[in-house]
Amino acid sequence: MEILYVIESGVRRKAEKHNCEYCNKEFLRKKKKKKSQKYCCIKCSRKGSRNRVIVRCTNCNKEIERKVSQLKLAKHGFYFCNRECKEEAQKLGGKCPEIRPDHFGTGTGEHSYRDHMREEIKLGCVDCFNKIEYLLNIHHIDGNRKNNKKENLEVTCSNCHKKRHLHLKDGNWSYWTRVLTPREILKDL
Repeated sequence: MEILYVIESGVRRKAEKHNCEYCNKEFLRKKKKKKSQKYCCIKCSRKGSRNRVIVRCTNCNKEIERKVSQLKLAKHGFYFCNRECKEEAQKLGGKCPEIRPDHFGTGTGEHSYRDHMREEIKLGCVDCFNKIEYLLNIHHIDGNRKNNKKENLEVTCSNCHKKRHLHLKDGNWSYWTRVLTPREILKDL
């Protein structure tokens, strides 16, 4: 039988072969009766002592590492590598209809009027022709937010939109979302 030695701090000590418990690489560890070295290096020691588990993404089947404490947070037992994978699996026709909210797919499109006005938004504000898209709003001409017909919608910049909601109080104009400025006096403001 071959006697192996490891040199530690200039002292030669008896050693034995052992496989790293993290990377399974063979290394020499000194013989001790109580506590023996489990890992080949500090890097493996840190990774091996972490309380982590390898699981697969439910959508793309990619291996991901999760803390054991995080496994309890998955209500339905599905794990995802990122938010995009979760949304892909959750959408209509996706892999996980179980995690779809009850209201999913039941919307009336009532609040998607901005999408219907994409071409008009490119033209800019109907009053000042401002074309900076993030400053543009969709205004309901009759003030009824449930009336989303194209004839009732117009593109306005933030300033022109505020003019459409002014009312006269004590001789001063003030902004109020529930009031519509008479259209005849808009050009004078």
